[in-house]
Amino acid sequence: MKKCHARTFCLAVALLAAIAFCPSAALAGTITIEVPAGPVTVGSFFDVFVEIADVTDLYAFEFDLGFDPLILRADSVTEGSFLAGSGTTSFISGTIDNSGGSITYIANSLTGSGPGVTGDGSLVGIRLQALAAGPSSLTLSEVILLDSDLSDIGFTTRDGSITVAGNAVPEPCTMVLLCSGLIGMASIRRK
Repeated sequence: MKKCHARTFCLAVALLAAIAFCPSAALAGTITIEVPAGPVTVGSFFDVFVEIADVTDLYAFEFDLGFDPLILRADSVTEGSFLAGSGTTSFISGTIDNSGGSITYIANSLTGSGPGVTGDGSLVGIRLQALAAGPSSLTLSEVILLDSDLSDIGFTTRDGSITVAGNAVPEPCTMVLLCSGLIGMASIRRK
């Protein structure tokens, strides 16, 4: 009976070790939405970046981005330097739907044969405009990463969020203050 338990134990340890050290069990990349560090106010334009880290052999990607259309308006999507810095690409900036709060089918691919790109970098930049004060989440969905064999690459995502502050009350112009003071002095002098 003791021999049977020892064999079962050894088999279980070997199986756990194989799972723990198997390369296919590890996730291959992290996609993050990077938002501005400083404050964003109503009416301002600002950029967010979709970044990738720790990826191996990335040849193509596709994803959608969601946002609150009452708080934000999407203006444009531009190609990041991660794939573009490694060769000729076929970039699709996606379809902006400001009523529904989404940008769908943002995609990019290297062209021709050859390896994909390994490392960290920027996939896309997205120009947004703040429409109203309040919070908006920025969410990734329908994410696909492919390697140079057009096989799926594992990944994790980290969505972002932004809080838009209301406009600060502008200070009156110095000339308006000067004119008001002169008019006030002229009225006092008349009396």
